[in-house]
Amino acid sequence: MSDNEDRSVLLSVLAGIGIGAIVGAVVGLLFAPKSGQETREELGKAVERLKESVADLSHRIKPALETVASTIRQKAAGEEAAEAGENVPEQAQA
Repeated sequence: MSDNEDRSVLLSVLAGIGIGAIVGAVVGLLFAPKSGQETREELGKAVERLKESVADLSHRIKPALETVASTIRQKAAGEEAAEAGENVPEQAQA
């Protein structure tokens, strides 16, 4: 696998784990034998923790995403240069 595919798989796995944890927490809160007020407070705390987790995750994966984007831009520029170089002889022959 290439580095890009490895990173994509890693991000997918992390996203799946995060989503599973969120769904599990919400279901646990909704079925817990607590009063409505307690459940709302716990749900609010869970949402705050989720916001913090998402912010942390975005800060950690941002450099990887920037690297992937840079690699894609470099490949695209290289392909454009190669195509431009291939077209020159054709234009010169015409």
